[in-house]
Amino acid sequence: MSNHKLKLTLAIAAALLSGHTAAQDEEKKATTSHASADLPDGFAVLEKHVEAIGGVEANMKIKGVQMIGSFDMPAMGVGGSVDIKMAAPDKRVMIIGVEGFGQINQGTDGKVAWTTQMPGTPPTMLEGEAAEEQIEDADFYSRVKPREEYTSAENIGVFTHNDVKVYKIKLVDTRGNHSEALYEVESGLLRKQAIKSAPESANYSSVTEFNDYREVDGGLKMPFELVVSAQEMGQTITFKGIKIDPEFADDAFDAPGTL
Repeated sequence: MSNHKLKLTLAIAAALLSGHTAAQDEEKKATTSHASADLPDGFAVLEKHVEAIGGVEANMKIKGVQMIGSFDMPAMGVGGSVDIKMAAPDKRVMIIGVEGFGQINQGTDGKVAWTTQMPGTPPTMLEGEAAEEQIEDADFYSRVKPREEYTSAENIGVFTHNDVKVYKIKLVDTRGNHSEALYEVESGLLRKQAIKSAPESANYSSVTEFNDYREVDGGLKMPFELVVSAQEMGQTITFKGIKIDPEFADDAFDAPGTL
């Protein structure tokens, strides 16, 4: 799973948007003749994705990633810069520059977590479940540990997404969050994931598409474009550069206000 990309995207969306949206399932069933026994196990599909993005061994060798790019929200008439730093085992900082409004700063050093409530305001420390969730989301190797990330992965059939056959997988993560994800049948790459607003709801709190996969250092593959829909508005995040194992400053993951 490219969980880092998904969760980072949702964090950016949550900082700028609130509420839920009713998202319609746009995928068309490619066939109605598949019996469940003919489909690969859901976790096998997730593990094929891990191989598609470089495999467990190659991903576990890296210790840090920096992603630099921009975002655009046409419906709100805003855009800006994106600078995301991540380091093993559970450090992550995002600095989002919103044109005309200021910065959003969100991160964790693996022990404490913080976030900017509104662009241009100082970050505040998170407590309790909110802090725990952000620290857990920063698990650097979660994308190659699907059996630890999810308690359930049900393959419900073959569909067509953007003229490509995909498996649709119903997922439940370790915190009980429900989502549906689309993985290409041939390549194994994750193409779309929709987070449900409630387990039995037909509504999604956010839908993310993963586009423009490219090889980066070490033979790893990452999407360079993320398209997010939330609250009936969309944003596109485009990365112009993804660096593997960059040299971070000593204070790169320090909590705001620390020396």
